[in-house]
Amino acid sequence: MKLKFNGFLVLLLVLVAQLTFAQERAVSGSVSDNSGMPLPGVSVLIKGTKVGTQTDFDGKFSIKASPNQVLVFSYIGMKTQEITATSANINVKLAGDAQELEGVVVTTALGIKREKKSLGYATQEVKGADLTAGPSSGNFINELSGQAAGVQIKRNNNFGGSTSIVSRGVKNLTGSNQMLIVIDGVPINNVTTNSNQGSQSTGRGTTYDYGNSAMDINPDDIENVNILKGAAASALYGYQAGNGVVMITTKKGKAKKGIGITVSSEFVTGKIDKSTFPKYQNKYGAGYGPGYEDPSGYFLYRDIDGDGTEDLVVPTSEDASWGAAFDSNKMVYNWNAFTPYSDSYGKATPWTAAKNDPTTFFETPTTFNNSISFEDGNEKSNIVVNFNNYIQNGIMPNSELKKNSLSVKLNHKFTDRLTFSSYANYIANKTVGRNSTGYNDNIMSSFRQWWQTNVDVKELKQVFERSGGQNVTWNWSDPDNLKPIYWDNPYFTRYKNYQNDERNRFNGYAKLDYVITDWLTATGRISTDSYSDLREERRADGSVASEFGINRNEVSSGYQRYNRNYSEQNYDFFLTFKKNFSEKFTFNGIAGGTVNRIRNTSILASTEGGLIIPGIYALTNSVNSVPFPIENETNSGVNSYYASVSFGYDDFIFLDGTYRRDAFSTLPANDNVLGTKSISASYVFTKHVNADWLTFGKLRGSYAESPLGSPTQAIIDTYTKNDPFDGNQMYSVASTKNNPYLQPVFSKTEEVGLEMQFLKRRIGFDVALYKTISDKQIFPVDYATSTGHNAQYVNAGRIENKGIEVQFNLTPVKLKDFTWDIFVNWSKNENKVLSLADGLDVLQLGSYQGGVTINGVVGESYGVIKGTDYTYLDGKRVVNASGRYVMNTSVNNNIGNITPDWVGGIRNKFSYKNLSLGILIDMQKGGDIFSLDQYYGQATGLYEASAGLNDLGYPVRNTIANGGGVILDGVQADGTPNTIRTASPQAFGSMGGYARNPAKAFVYDASFIKLREVNITYNLPTDLVSKMKLTGMSVSIVGSNLWIIDKNLPDADPESGLSAGNLSNAYSVGSLPTTRNIGCNLTFKF
Repeated sequence: MKLKFNGFLVLLLVLVAQLTFAQERAVSGSVSDNSGMPLPGVSVLIKGTKVGTQTDFDGKFSIKASPNQVLVFSYIGMKTQEITATSANINVKLAGDAQELEGVVVTTALGIKREKKSLGYATQEVKGADLTAGPSSGNFINELSGQAAGVQIKRNNNFGGSTSIVSRGVKNLTGSNQMLIVIDGVPINNVTTNSNQGSQSTGRGTTYDYGNSAMDINPDDIENVNILKGAAASALYGYQAGNGVVMITTKKGKAKKGIGITVSSEFVTGKIDKSTFPKYQNKYGAGYGPGYEDPSGYFLYRDIDGDGTEDLVVPTSEDASWGAAFDSNKMVYNWNAFTPYSDSYGKATPWTAAKNDPTTFFETPTTFNNSISFEDGNEKSNIVVNFNNYIQNGIMPNSELKKNSLSVKLNHKFTDRLTFSSYANYIANKTVGRNSTGYNDNIMSSFRQWWQTNVDVKELKQVFERSGGQNVTWNWSDPDNLKPIYWDNPYFTRYKNYQNDERNRFNGYAKLDYVITDWLTATGRISTDSYSDLREERRADGSVASEFGINRNEVSSGYQRYNRNYSEQNYDFFLTFKKNFSEKFTFNGIAGGTVNRIRNTSILASTEGGLIIPGIYALTNSVNSVPFPIENETNSGVNSYYASVSFGYDDFIFLDGTYRRDAFSTLPANDNVLGTKSISASYVFTKHVNADWLTFGKLRGSYAESPLGSPTQAIIDTYTKNDPFDGNQMYSVASTKNNPYLQPVFSKTEEVGLEMQFLKRRIGFDVALYKTISDKQIFPVDYATSTGHNAQYVNAGRIENKGIEVQFNLTPVKLKDFTWDIFVNWSKNENKVLSLADGLDVLQLGSYQGGVTINGVVGESYGVIKGTDYTYLDGKRVVNASGRYVMNTSVNNNIGNITPDWVGGIRNKFSYKNLSLGILIDMQKGGDIFSLDQYYGQATGLYEASAGLNDLGYPVRNTIANGGGVILDGVQADGTPNTIRTASPQAFGSMGGYARNPAKAFVYDASFIKLREVNITYNLPTDLVSKMKLTGMSVSIVGSNLWIIDKNLPDADPESGLSAGNLSNAYSVGSLPTTRNIGCNLTFKF
């Protein structure tokens, strides 16, 4: 009987379900505004549920609903409408709502959402769709270029390289100025690593840019990014966020038509931008100048063929192109005549320029970016699962970056009071063949500075392959000694001296929200961010000796290994208050605390003196004893308490206050507390202005005091372990003494702003004015040498940043089927070093090859470039009696400054029915960069300028008797115009090179205007898509870095640099050329 009863219940449930589904049917229609223009992206939700959809680009929608259910149509800036689904076809017109326009919600500190109108500080939102509109670069920070006012993105062309993001100028002379990265309210680590941080200041040694860890973030996970620019906006994050915050909100699952699966596949390829690579002269070949036995003085005399007659041999040891003029009738023995792996072995060949110059060394770059995601949701739960596979091959041979990521975001509402939220992300990175940075052992330094125009790159590849991978190169010392002298075969470098690295990372959080009352919510959250790094660097036997390993000794083979483990946990608990005391008085608040714990361990080890067995890359294969590894272990903790309150009156006046207290385990116990505080206010004056043309207007102001990090590493003195002596272990004190009384750099920021929108947001702007004073800068000053130290860290110095930021939006055309939107970001920051330590007016921040330094100078903007200069008379360069420039040989001349005058970006968006076009222009005005490539490359005779014609129409390299030489622009000592013709030197070093010019000649304006991004997207019509059993499909053509519209730095990208950091864009040496990228993206929704 019981079995029959259960069967009856099952049958009854099936009948009820059938009746329910029988009532549901497809409801379709369109949504437009009052003018009849279709509205894409309108939310269509079944009331009382989380089941819904959005209108497509034609404003059309389709959803399953029963006749008694109510559809809710909502769109920002429009009045929400509710319509009962009694008809299978519904057409809706939404009316504008000025009050709704005011209610834009943004994500602020701790992931708390607030109405933007209530904020008293500057923020700016970038949609996730704008980050993914162009080709993926593999580093989401790059995609922010030109999209936020007051934010400078410092990028470079290194393969898998790092990018820094700085807001409102440099505030910290020697420490980090990067913004904090936060995901859903949780800070994550964003360390930037170069294998030898010293390369930031010297440009020397074999080094690699290992990127910044924020590049692990998958842009497909991002719903939006909110930029919190000032200290007032980020005060709740305390010491971590004095430079501002990049607040990332990840996507949340929503009910979708179909099964909720989206598949996206993107392929991008490109080619080098030849304006960022040298254009070689093809008139002269190898040599430093005349100085040999043959009559011209440019060739060696050797009897190569044994006929008793001296033959002409190219001086391969001279890595320059200041040699003999090419002459196809002249037969010479080139570098390839001495290797049996070349077709020219033992043969004299015509003296001509190479058919294949270094541009043929570069390979076609490719990127494959594939992802699949699933999302779903209802009134209680929602989920998003996203898998991404990213593979990038660079322009250098043997370079590949692979990245796989899997993320899951799950939210569940257990009861009306208790909600669970979580996010988990696992990322696996593997990279092979990053390009070298700096000067030494860098293929690009050879191509840009020290090269012979007679060397054929394809022949170098041929001999490398035929020899089985030996270092057969063009740059050997003598026909009797074929050992490389300065430069390895570039293919040997790429396939034998490559590096590899891996990073496995997990970050995420779990959060519980409990609604205690209708005005009080308690939140508990646990988050983690942990990763392990492995980096291996190698030098194959037979390489040119170069600095390598822990001791940086010159070796021709070796192996280096670096392991790092990082783990950070945050335990948060806070209460959120939201109480209306009356219809006019509102109160919002947050009070809580965070327990932060970080463990960071690393070990660096290398061989010494070379490898015993070639090709075996292991520490146990070291010729000499392995040096003591460099080991680091840090365990630190911070206990924090914070509170924030916000009062509102009648929805037009708002007042906020914030305080945070951080107690550090790494600071002295009696002085380990740092405080952050802010106050801000806003006034929405459109509440009292009745004008149809004025949609929204707000005044705001704020003040904040914030520490900029913690001086942990400069507090406790440590001893350096040295090599044993006579069987005894030796230690030494550091040359720079630490200081237990150090305080962090501390900033005070004032800000005012004005926001206005007109004509229902068809036109508007947001202007911010700010001023930040950063005190207690940390740097070493001279110290009594009797203590065993040369210097000691102190708190001294002050920097000022003040400036203006402008966001501007305009919709010049808005028709039924066509819309044109313009978004402009522009900012100007004036930076000045107000003071340093007593008696100190100049602080050297970096010293570079080429005789230049980067400095902090009192009364000047951060980053003064110092070096030798010309001698001037009334602003004109002075020449001597020989017609050459008179140099001011002092290295203390101010010859440039790395701080830009302003930065900006313009994004245009066009949409016509299902077709859209996006164009992003990125620009920078001012700032200077020193080019070591031009410093040497002009001298070695590589570039066209060194072999052109002079004002008389004769080759500039001719002697004066033969019509050569030039008349330099300048004046003689008496002020009269220069009329003296001076010849190019017969010996090494042209008129344009370092031998005859000061460092000033190689400092260039780093301004640029770039067509950063173009994207064209077509969304297939709904009826066609449905026939394909899909719920959506789009096709996009995407492009990035398509055109450098204007620049002043010759033969390189003004954004080229060693890595990311304070001085990253100050110095250009051996950088990769920029690539112009174009690709296609296909997206399918099921």
